[in-house]
Amino acid sequence: MKSTFVVTMWSGGRAAKKWKSEERPVPLADGSGVEFISCATRLKVQLIGNISIEEYESGKEEIEMAFFHDSNPKGSDDAPVPPKLVRDNIQPLF
Repeated sequence: MKSTFVVTMWSGGRAAKKWKSEERPVPLADGSGVEFISCATRLKVQLIGNISIEEYESGKEEIEMAFFHDSNPKGSDDAPVPPKLVRDNIQPLF
């Protein structure tokens, strides 16, 4: 699976600007911010201040779609009910 990172700059408790990066943002040497390459412009961005970084994995939707895949053709009256999604590999953080 491929990871995508969303870097958000905050101002006054609201998201002021968001960037998307395919590579993990790297902390700056002085620890005041991060450096990353923007997907939109392919330019290096150095960002300091109030920021947050979120990581998303692509492919999750495809996995869930395959889990609920219906093998019967459309129009079939005896279509089975999809099984319940079992998430036994998820552990609570708190």
